[in-house]
Amino acid sequence: MAWFNADDKMHSHPKSRAAGLEAIGLWTLAGTYCTDYLTDGAVPEWFVESWPKGKQLAGKLVTAGLWDVADDGWQFRSWPEYQRTRAQVLAEKKKAADRKKKWQEEQARKA
Repeated sequence: MAWFNADDKMHSHPKSRAAGLEAIGLWTLAGTYCTDYLTDGAVPEWFVESWPKGKQLAGKLVTAGLWDVADDGWQFRSWPEYQRTRAQVLAEKKKAADRKKKWQEEQARKA
């Protein structure tokens, strides 16, 4: 399972304050979407447009320096610096699956 990280100082960060509460709500939900679907911080246009005032709020996130405009939507700025990438999450899942398989094989040998 992947997790979306948010800085514990975000409540007072100038970028958060500049974007505003509604835009930070979109930022948070988009972050969980990106983490769930392993998009490496790419936020599709349809996702933003599915929320009331989505494009307006996305514009505030761009102006505040939290997102960049992308060809097919928006991109979280500095995603790999603060979040795990798709490659990292998949590698962790593979390691966990390998550990589980090894444990199951050991248990089967003991039985």
